[in-house]
Amino acid sequence: MIIKPKTCIEYVGPKALFDGNYIPPTLLYRVKEEKNLNSLLYDSVLDNFCCTILYQGLQGIGKKAIINKVIKNLTTQNKFHSDIHKLIVDCKEKDMHEIIFSLITDLSLIPNFNLNPVSFLNSTISELWNIFKLIMSKIEKPLILVFNNIEDLKPSNFRKFIKYSQETKTTLISTINRINRTNTFDLLNEFDYKKRLDLYCYSELLDILKQRIRLSFMHEIDIELIEYITDLIFEHYVPVPGKGIDILKELYPLLKNPNNTCHLDYINLTQTQFDTINFPDEFSLLTYISEEELLMIIFLDNLANFFLSNSNYYISNEKLEELYIISCESIESEVSKIQYTNIIRNLMSIGLINTSKKALRVNGTSEFNENSNNSLFYLIINPKQLKAIVDAIFSKQ
Repeated sequence: MIIKPKTCIEYVGPKALFDGNYIPPTLLYRVKEEKNLNSLLYDSVLDNFCCTILYQGLQGIGKKAIINKVIKNLTTQNKFHSDIHKLIVDCKEKDMHEIIFSLITDLSLIPNFNLNPVSFLNSTISELWNIFKLIMSKIEKPLILVFNNIEDLKPSNFRKFIKYSQETKTTLISTINRINRTNTFDLLNEFDYKKRLDLYCYSELLDILKQRIRLSFMHEIDIELIEYITDLIFEHYVPVPGKGIDILKELYPLLKNPNNTCHLDYINLTQTQFDTINFPDEFSLLTYISEEELLMIIFLDNLANFFLSNSNYYISNEKLEELYIISCESIESEVSKIQYTNIIRNLMSIGLINTSKKALRVNGTSEFNENSNNSLFYLIINPKQLKAIVDAIFSKQ
């Protein structure tokens, strides 16, 4: 099965992957969060009252996307008598001096403001703060302050912005990736509205990545590749869209060529996007497999050949059992359902294969079920790597 844009209008090109501020036309599975923020911002701007908002969630979960989309919608709805200004600053690895200077730099871009930010470079924090407040006092249109990644800021510093927002009836939105008990934990009670974004389930994350594929490419993309990427994210990371988008950016040079269909290239490059500590190393595998019985070694050889000779990212339970039977017949060994089950469980326990989340059972788990042909498996290592290990063992024997 393949993924392709439903219409030419849906396609926007590589901007959908590489522009960090790109906002997809629909934020999948965040409708409630989007509506709530839209209502809060609309009321605060219309009625001129301060609202301090905090979005919590892991890096890459989509906090910025919700905020940017809602602000963009508000500025294009034309329901207000004047435009809305927004100041957005990324607080990651910035001190108070850098944050205030970034705000002043953005303010200098407002028409009719004759400011030269360079002239303030050597100003103290106290001087910058007074300059910032003076400039802000001259803005007559509604303004929204957005502070991203505030987890490393000193609470005393950020309270200055919260207090300022309350005094000037300015709406303030913040995002935080983690709760730092020595810093941001004490700040939580300072916000009027707090929302923690939940992690996505497999099907939701898959739909989000499929949407991004349709936005980024005009030609067809194999859906199994996207399913495979989603499986690896669940296995070796946390289920957030940001990680999937980062992987798609790395794959872009391959994906943009519609004639590049070598799934082994995609497997290898995708696996390099995760910490190698999560993957079994070659020496440990070589040691483990070399100590196994001949049947296991032959089975692994057949398994590696299956993935090398077929453009597949997955193998079904039925096909796995077929490879086991072929392996038994090649050495005239008796076929045993119990033995087959034990082999699969052993391979899963050492991290060589795993079950796909796309074949989730009703109880919400994806554990191997020997009585079900619906189970799908994928190799955690590159099949070329497995083949090389098996060949090395055969050469010794």
